[in-house]
Amino acid sequence: MARPPQQLAGRTWVSGVTLLIAFIAYSSQIFIIWPWYGHEVTVELLVLLVPFNTLVAFLYWNYFLCVYSDPGTPPDNWEPSISSEEGFELKQLTGQPRYCRHCKRFKPPRAHHCKKCKRCILRMDHHCPWTDNCIGLMNYTHFLRFLWAVDIACSYHICMVTRRVYYAIIFAYYEPSGFELAFIVANYAACLPVIVAVGGFSLYHFYCLFTNTTTVEGWEKDSVTRLVRRGRISEFKFPYVRLTPFCQRFLTTT
Repeated sequence: MARPPQQLAGRTWVSGVTLLIAFIAYSSQIFIIWPWYGHEVTVELLVLLVPFNTLVAFLYWNYFLCVYSDPGTPPDNWEPSISSEEGFELKQLTGQPRYCRHCKRFKPPRAHHCKKCKRCILRMDHHCPWTDNCIGLMNYTHFLRFLWAVDIACSYHICMVTRRVYYAIIFAYYEPSGFELAFIVANYAACLPVIVAVGGFSLYHFYCLFTNTTTVEGWEKDSVTRLVRRGRISEFKFPYVRLTPFCQRFLTTT
């Protein structure tokens, strides 16, 4: 099933993210680095910019996949079956299989209904306004690669611009013009909040990856913890929180 069509608000968010990436990636090269190298293509300049533009291309591609990939929806004919290897979940209060009253169908394990997309999403992590799409089973890897690319590309960008500032401080010959200085300040102002926010978000999602949990399940665990603390319910062990096989192998080999 294709992802739901974008609304005006969603297209606005996606356009804003696309333009922000373009500003950070290309204004730094055109108005800061290019004048610094005397508007000449040199081997040193190519060594500096080719890896950066490769990262930007990788970032854009994974962002495109996040936006336009189907996050995954349950098959129309899916029903809970005891003999199935997939298994199914029972609601703790009723003891019945989970059922979506909006979609009028049973929910597979870890599926949740998204009010924005108006359908159930397999292993739903969250609905991301920056991509105007749900992050679920089928596009979560694209999302992780996008976060990783943002972290690395922004770090590269900060190092690149800081190196320009360092040379301006040490060598009077490399003092930037007022126009260049304005773009240096603008690039710092645009990039630093991104790397701080996305960096923290990345750490959280890599934690989720290694513990085999999702953002929605994290919210559910927090709610259960509060209810247990208040004595409303008995302690409940979440069935999916465990180290992934990759993490288990990593820990045993180190």
